Formats: sequence, C-alpha cells, structure tokens
Amino acid sequence: MKRYLALIVLSTLIQGSALVGCGGNQYPPQRLTQSQVEDNGQTPQAEASSKDVPGSSKRIILGFCTDAGKNSKDSIIQNINVINEVVFFWYSFDGTGKIKRSDNVDLSLKATTQKGGAKVLALVHNLNNKGFDQQIAHQLLSNPSARTKFINNLVNLVTNENWDGICIDIEKTLTNDRDNYSAFISELNRSFNKSGKILNVCVPAKYQDDKNDTWSGAYDYAAIGKEADQVVIMTYEEHGLGTTQGPIASQGWVNRVINYTISKIPKEKVIMGLPVYANDWKSNMPLLPTGMSIPQAITLAGKQKVNILYDESQQAPHYTFTVAGVRHEVYFENNRSLNFKVNIAKKNQLSGIAIWRLGLEDPSMWKDVLKNYIQTKP
Repeated sequence: MKRYLALIVLSTLIQGSALVGCGGNQYPPQRLTQSQVEDNGQTPQAEASSKDVPGSSKRIILGFCTDAGKNSKDSIIQNINVINEVVFFWYSFDGTGKIKRSDNVDLSLKATTQKGGAKVLALVHNLNNKGFDQQIAHQLLSNPSARTKFINNLVNLVTNENWDGICIDIEKTLTNDRDNYSAFISELNRSFNKSGKILNVCVPAKYQDDKNDTWSGAYDYAAIGKEADQVVIMTYEEHGLGTTQGPIASQGWVNRVINYTISKIPKEKVIMGLPVYANDWKSNMPLLPTGMSIPQAITLAGKQKVNILYDESQQAPHYTFTVAGVRHEVYFENNRSLNFKVNIAKKNQLSGIAIWRLGLEDPSMWKDVLKNYIQTKP
C-alpha cells in the first residue's frame, strides 16, 4: 500500500530494497514547498456517508502480514490482543479475472488470527517478480466482462475461505484507466454489500489530484471513498526506491497528504499508513536503498559506532557512516517519529492506522506508541 513497497518478491530482486507492497516507491514522490509543509489553514472535510462504516470512536489498528518469514506471524500472535484487523498479502490475479494464490497461503494462521478476535482480510495485488504489472491491471480494468468475472471470484474467495473482507491493492494503474478503476470499485462494492464483507482499498499517498501523475493519477479519492468501507492511504516511501535519500514519511508530507485526503474521503473511512522499517542508501547505488527492520537499523548504528540523529523539522531519525569508501545514509522510524504520526491520525479523527508491515517494528512500539491509541476490543 503506498506508492512503494513491492514486498518480498521485489525486495529480494533489488537486494531487499525497502519491502515494497502496499507500497513500494518506484517513482519520485511529490515534493512539497515550504508553504505546503506549513499548512495552518482549515481543511475542507468530505461529507460522511450514510453507509455503516467504523467511526473515529472505534479506532482500528490494522497490520499487513507478508510472506517474509515468521516475523510477521510472531508479531500477530504476540499482539493479537490489540490488533483489530490483519491483511494477508497472499493473492494476485491475471488479466482475465482469475485469482492466483501464493505458495505461502496459511489458512491456519488466518483462523488463529480470527480466534484471537481480529478480522482478517485477503489482499489481492498485481505484483509479480518484475514489480507491479500495469498491463495485467489494464487488461482487467478495461474489460467489463473480466471485471465481472474477477468480482465473482473475489466474492467466492471470501465466502469459501471465510474471510471477513477483501483488500484491493492494485498499484501502478495507468492514468487512462482512472474511470475504469473507479467503476471496478463501485461494482465490487455492490457485490460486497450483498455479502456483508468489508471492502478495503489501498491507494498511493498524494496531496493533490494530478490526473497525469504516473503513480497516483489513476486514483480518484472521492470516487473510491464513496464506495469503499475503508481506504488505506499509503503514507510512506516519501523517499525510497527510485529516489535519493530522505525521510520515509516526514511530518510535513504526512500532514499535507492527510489534509487532502479528508477533503475527499470521509475521515471515518480513512486508515493512515504507518511505516515501521528503515532504508539504507549507499553512495554507489543512490536510487536503490536496501530495506531493513527497525531493530536491524538500530543494531547497525551500534555496530558502526555512530550516533543516531533526529531531524526535528521532519520528525525523522537518521545516521550516516562510510565503509570501504561507500557512504551509507540510513533513514528509519522510531517510537518518537511514530508517535508524531499516530497523533496526526488522532487529531484528524481518522478510522485508524495501518502498520506496514508486521514483523519489522521495534517490539516496544506496541507499548510506547500505541498505548494511548489502543482501545479495548469488543
């Protein structure tokens, strides 16, 4: 979910580069001017829908689980008492609307998660070993009969495997497919209304609607927000794969994105992405940062005997070191920077936060960051 993270598959391809998936920065992000960062004006609010969706009084803590080993599973089991929803990154599709299963589908883990009291969503994506496949997305979205077949398959998937809902993570959609994408979400909503299942949609972060933007232009926030039950805004990878070094999600950028979002989507539907990882930029590969977990980033700083610095204006921890003539610049998130982001969600009364991704976080985050955000699950 974000305009970046292609997950394990893509991460492995490019040296484990920042864990793309519900996100994965493949294009230079939108840049903010100083006036955009310091936005103190009143933000217009999208009108609330009459549809029964979670409100701000029911804060959601959602976590993404991937196929990256046992860390995601361990995080679910250890924190199941506070997680409300888990999204499993296990399914893709072809241009005809056929759903393809990952080799790592583990329905027993899904069942364990449900027994722990969390809702479970099956994530369906267009990621392959070359990245997000816009041609497959185009074949599907531009063909009404293929969309209908795909929607029927999605309903069958959630029904037959007892999922609580579906998460749509189609990234790198062609700008010419903007209307097709919106039509697909509307058609899917009609089918899911009948099934009683949750419709969750992941969209790239943006602070303005540039219909020609090759990463975010295809996503009409207002149209998507009208139909989806939940919209995950991938507020991470402001800097990442395809850009030079910088914060994963600076305070100013996140604020700008959320201000724009809630002017288009009812805030009770908005779930803000929360990055829990690190990027290591090397001077000999300036656009291909290597991704790692937060504990790995902290350990690396200790190993290199360097101080972790903190950028107050951007609310971003970082450090640098040089090995064998190669300069490393590491940006990551820690409890301090994550607290600022959680406070943005609270201040704007958003539906919740979405952790990208479970297993990469500092375990202390659950106590030191989320203790004031967690509400007892019914």
